[in-house]
Amino acid sequence: MGDDRDDDRTADAALMRVPGFRIKRTIGRGGMAVAYLAVQESLARNVVLKVMNSTQADGEDFLERFVNEGRIVAALRHPHIITIYDIGRAADLVYIAMEYVEGGDLKSLIGRTVTPERALDILEKVAQALGYAHQQGIIHRDVKPANILFRQDGTVLLSDFGIAKQVTVDSELTSTGTILGSPFYMSPEQAEGQQVDARTDIYSLGVIFYEMLTGERPYQGDSAIKVIMQHIQSPLPELPPELAAMQPLLDSMMAKERGQRVADAQSLIAQIRALRVKLQNAGATAAPPDATQISTRSDRAVAASRGGLRDPKVLALLAVIVAATGAYGMHIFQSLTRPPAFLKRPTEPVDNLAVQGTLQSQAASGAVAAAPPATAPGAVDRESVLQAIEWLARNSLREDRLTQPAADNAYYYYSRLLALDPGNATARDGLHEIAERFVVLAEEAFSRRDYAKAQAYIALGHQVDPENRGLNELQSFIDNRKKTFMETVVDLIRGDGG
Repeated sequence: MGDDRDDDRTADAALMRVPGFRIKRTIGRGGMAVAYLAVQESLARNVVLKVMNSTQADGEDFLERFVNEGRIVAALRHPHIITIYDIGRAADLVYIAMEYVEGGDLKSLIGRTVTPERALDILEKVAQALGYAHQQGIIHRDVKPANILFRQDGTVLLSDFGIAKQVTVDSELTSTGTILGSPFYMSPEQAEGQQVDARTDIYSLGVIFYEMLTGERPYQGDSAIKVIMQHIQSPLPELPPELAAMQPLLDSMMAKERGQRVADAQSLIAQIRALRVKLQNAGATAAPPDATQISTRSDRAVAASRGGLRDPKVLALLAVIVAATGAYGMHIFQSLTRPPAFLKRPTEPVDNLAVQGTLQSQAASGAVAAAPPATAPGAVDRESVLQAIEWLARNSLREDRLTQPAADNAYYYYSRLLALDPGNATARDGLHEIAERFVVLAEEAFSRRDYAKAQAYIALGHQVDPENRGLNELQSFIDNRKKTFMETVVDLIRGDGG
């Protein structure tokens, strides 16, 4: 049976002809559109080609709106929005070429274990993308797990802005093409056919949040109308007792009356970050993080309150390292307390003798957990040392201490981890994550029109990861904006001179 489907997809793709693209295979099918994996021949790159047959559309006006809206979405530049490369028409076909993402979608991830921290991280990334689009006057209207994608490096991407509502239908509930968007994730006002605004996307994201946390949708049924009526009439879904801390956030996103719902994406992001702080204060980050989880951000006020290498918790962990590994551990400690030259900015050196004395006094007084006796030369547990430094790095990243304070930040520890183990993949991934954080910070500054700060964040991120795609795209966008501005000034001057 599987071979027959593959043959059908190959045959279907072979019949399709779009100038400038070589169709490889069919990868999806909706109410009026088919998605193909194709090669854009001019650039020799894989793309997703969504092709709509204009003979099935509701007239020429519909096609024009489709193309125009696609062009607006293509102008969006955000690290968490998928890139659209081209929109065009060929004979009786209308097509959109967009970025091909190989990391899968959220739909395939749900059902496995999604920790609350990872769910909050995905939630914030999608909220950032929606907030940016809403500021440009674009409402998604079809936010669902299948439209939340992942690059291979784990970057979260939101796809099908303003397009999915016109060309796709949830195949699980309807095949007529009369329902726009998926009933499983539809806001009450959208289900009733009312005019929608940004809050409809926030409701849909709330449904996804519930599904990530529990592994199932809040409202289910064997027909579209049954699901829709639950969105309109049923009580708000309740999370299990162990997830009760998440309930207020979920309630604010899924309020039936949009006037009671969280007002906008920026307010939602603020709630997410406040919840993280609450969870951390309750001890949610007491244990070292799971290496499979996506690191989350916390409020910078929490990070600023940490005391660097004089933080008792950090000192305690280093004391265990020193006690457990003898001379080698002391070598590691001295390496850690020598701040690297970072970002061409001088750092304040740490008083090694003072810190070493604190370590020894804490160990002697029993302020830290009992450590095994110092190992003999040649019997050092090097792996334990690397794991301890890795935990320090991840904890710094979790608390958003990217490059400050000196000698106690994520970049610092990941750099030391690489110095001790040059092939350490975790360290390299950590540095990439730091650069991704700078992408988000730069985008937020740009959305506030604080272009100088956005440029500064880009520069910082580039020194951590010069090849970071998001930073490069944002830099290019800023450069083009400056160029356009200068061209406008020149044109005005020329016009005045005439």
